[in-house]
Amino acid sequence: MPGPLPTIFAATSLSLAACGAVLHGIAALRLRTHLRGAGETESTATPPLTLWRALKPGVPDLEGKLDALALAARADDQILLGADTGSAEMGVCDSFRDRHRDRQIDIVPCDPDRAENPKISKFIQMAPFARHSNWVLTDSEAMPDAQFIEAFRREWSASGADAQTCGYRFAGLRKAPQILDASPALLTLWPGLMLAGRINFTLGACMAVKAADIRAIGGWERLGCELAEDHRLGVLLSAAGRTIRLSQHVLTLDSDPCGWRDLFRHQHRVAMTYRATAPVGALGLPILHTVGFAALAAALHPAWWPPALMVLFVRVLAAVSTSRSLKFPVPFLPLVIMASPFLESAMWVVAWFSRRVWWSGRWRAVGWRGRLRHGP
Repeated sequence: MPGPLPTIFAATSLSLAACGAVLHGIAALRLRTHLRGAGETESTATPPLTLWRALKPGVPDLEGKLDALALAARADDQILLGADTGSAEMGVCDSFRDRHRDRQIDIVPCDPDRAENPKISKFIQMAPFARHSNWVLTDSEAMPDAQFIEAFRREWSASGADAQTCGYRFAGLRKAPQILDASPALLTLWPGLMLAGRINFTLGACMAVKAADIRAIGGWERLGCELAEDHRLGVLLSAAGRTIRLSQHVLTLDSDPCGWRDLFRHQHRVAMTYRATAPVGALGLPILHTVGFAALAAALHPAWWPPALMVLFVRVLAAVSTSRSLKFPVPFLPLVIMASPFLESAMWVVAWFSRRVWWSGRWRAVGWRGRLRHGP
């Protein structure tokens, strides 16, 4: 029989695991309600959009992704692309424009390091070329089809919100590092979104904003030194009295090619982002890593295996429900549910002691609250 101290630790761990499983269950139910209205917005006239995309190096099938964007755009929409000067992506962009001369396509050669944040560096240089006042920005890996773009723009227009953002799912998960890199979006990000109160943030994968609102907060330059530029944008918009809506539609992202080193570096940056944007909230994040607490409770008090297994069963059910609701299949999901929380927990610990992140091909120094600093 374990002594008093191991029993106390086991009881605490099991309680935290049970609390986490309940939160995941609540989040899964809220997600179903959240997605239920998707597609119900009536077809209405909406203003033309400028569809932004700042391209990063090494995106698989970039030609196909840009072709899909052209097919999703209306004839009066502008497609605005930014790529590094002289890069292979610039050549792809030129070929893309030649293939789609019936579309309004502007390509901006971008110099590196106009800002410490590599994405914002491109946005600063792209902004003068934006023709329309309503902007939709998507990541390089995004695969929006015409149905998504139409539904997203109608929802934004009908809602009356100043800005709109949406969550995402991953496709093309083939190798173990890719699966483990994508799984936190399913297992942690989406439950966090469903448990959040007021939406005062945006998600960088896809957001809709108005040019006037970006100018009102000081332009993209205001975000040039932010590690989590999407979260900070939402904070600034909210502080300026603008409303932000979480879309009922879900964007599909193509999974990046990813090895084990890429996996650890990216998850380290994700953990650093959580810690930098909301340190108090990040302290409570491990409660969603239910598996580790359940395993610890069972290890400290072997007689408590049955309740620990019950907690894990609830956790798996919630994850399966979330996966089905989002149409976000993850190969070997039960095994991933067991493994991913340990990776996330390890990165969570490291994030409290780290002062730099790997991003866009190099290490970048980061201050305590997520300010990127010049230098190694």
